[in-house]
Amino acid sequence: MSEDLDQTAAAYALGLTRGAARAEVEERLPDDPELQARVKFWQENFATLDCAGPAEAPPAGLFGKILETIDAEEKGLLGTYTRRAGSGVWEEMAPGVTFTILFEDPAARRRSMLVRGLPGASIGPHLHEGGFEECLVLDGDLVIGDLQLFTGDYHAAVRGSAHPAVSTKTGCLIFMSTSY
Repeated sequence: MSEDLDQTAAAYALGLTRGAARAEVEERLPDDPELQARVKFWQENFATLDCAGPAEAPPAGLFGKILETIDAEEKGLLGTYTRRAGSGVWEEMAPGVTFTILFEDPAARRRSMLVRGLPGASIGPHLHEGGFEECLVLDGDLVIGDLQLFTGDYHAAVRGSAHPAVSTKTGCLIFMSTSY
């Protein structure tokens, strides 16, 4: 489940992406020609739709009411946090390996993230000094030394353990919860 670039671009073009998520998209735009192209595509298509019907202004404040409704739905779950698909920023961890942080708990010094590996990507051996790490393969394969994991497989590494090189043959998407 990687970022749906069309979803990100369309939501941005419509003005539905707001706050930190909008700032993330705007930060990416200058350096991401593919995202620029998708935003332009959606802006042009939405403009075409705007001109397709008779000129009729929507009731005053309608868009604000739509946004309030969206916000109210998310705020209705007190004590929870939702991160919409396609709203995160992916950063490089290693060549061919990117990650996006879903949630971070500074008090517990833990974070949940998605990690995506392109076919053939790898990360060198490493120690788990900070605490345990949990990994669930959501798609593809993950190879840890001689251990092969596939979609649906779970793996945990305890504090002080060492991983040999980690790689993927076909590419992967994993959910990871780890200490930092």
